[in-house]
Amino acid sequence: MRKSTLGSLVIAGFAAVSIGAFSNMTNVSAAGVATTRSSIVRIYNPQGNLVTNRALMPHTPWRVGKTKLINGEKMYQVATYEYVKASETDYDGPASSVVTKEDVYARWIGSNSTLSFDNMGVYSLENGKFQNGEYSIASINGDQVTIAFEGGSYSGNNSVSTFTLTGNKLESNSTHEVWYK
Repeated sequence: MRKSTLGSLVIAGFAAVSIGAFSNMTNVSAAGVATTRSSIVRIYNPQGNLVTNRALMPHTPWRVGKTKLINGEKMYQVATYEYVKASETDYDGPASSVVTKEDVYARWIGSNSTLSFDNMGVYSLENGKFQNGEYSIASINGDQVTIAFEGGSYSGNNSVSTFTLTGNKLESNSTHEVWYK
């Protein structure tokens, strides 16, 4: 009986060490998980060229190592030298610091107003009354988006404003008003 108790303790100790070792190995510091949708997702190399002999199957989750902007397209790293288009997956994880124009195209709801941007260069502002005009994205630098407004009255007839875009949060750097998708 004593021998079996000692043997059990040794086995339990090995099991605890093994579980600890494996949990450290699988707990990589990935940015999040990109899950493919209902169709096959093509893979690209770091230069943005199509990898022709591989693809990801539909409805499969992939750990994301990095988020990069490649040839103007937001891409998720799913293997050492392999990326997929963010627009072809659903992402679950921390907000990316890589912002693209597509991230701006949305209806942003704040406590005092609603700000909408479409992909045709038209914006609208609702804050008690409806206003609209044209806009263009002047620059994107990390999470900083600078937008040139023309017509309407976001903050005057013609103006340039810089925003911080983090995930589903858009904040004006000048007024500090915050909107959410």
